[in-house]
Amino acid sequence: MWLELALILIVFLGVVILGSSRLGTMIQLFAAQSLVLSATPWLVHPGKHAVVLAVGTVVIKVLLMPNLLFWAMRHVSIRREVQPLIGYGKTLLLGGFLIGAAFLISSRMDLPVRETSNLLVPCAFSVIMIGFLLLVSRFKAITQVVGYLVMENGIFLFALLLLDKTPLLVEMGILLDIFVGVLVMGIVINHINQEFGSASTVNLTNLRD
Repeated sequence: MWLELALILIVFLGVVILGSSRLGTMIQLFAAQSLVLSATPWLVHPGKHAVVLAVGTVVIKVLLMPNLLFWAMRHVSIRREVQPLIGYGKTLLLGGFLIGAAFLISSRMDLPVRETSNLLVPCAFSVIMIGFLLLVSRFKAITQVVGYLVMENGIFLFALLLLDKTPLLVEMGILLDIFVGVLVMGIVINHINQEFGSASTVNLTNLRD
């Protein structure tokens, strides 16, 4: 029961992120989503492995990454996504369609491992699709980083199917790679803003060494 509630809340927070225009709110929602996500390893497979993974998730995704994104947001003086590629209403409708597609696809999958919950796989796919939609429908680099991180949360959920088989070192390595990726994106955002006075990724085509 608690796992199902956590999964539903993770998807709900992803949908709220889709409908948000304020970058600060999006980062806070991502931190909240990651906080709920950190509890899922224990709910799926209680043990020392799950505790270490949960602590790593909190440290990197709830504390370090949001602080880095807030630093980047303050540095480039951007507060909101003004003109997204797809309007917020249409984005929410498309997000609802993608969630429905995720549940439909998941219902037809024949997995080689036993699921702890029937909602685990469809919710994982839903979060991945929400993150991908956020990534491709926004211009601001910070917003796209948030979309990338939301996608990774979905991948994290899907990986819980193999929690008792996947080495902890590999999982912690993935978390570290994500952190390094966000750090690099922070540098890229700063470079774009210095060159063009805007953090829109449209300007990437004009960057030269």
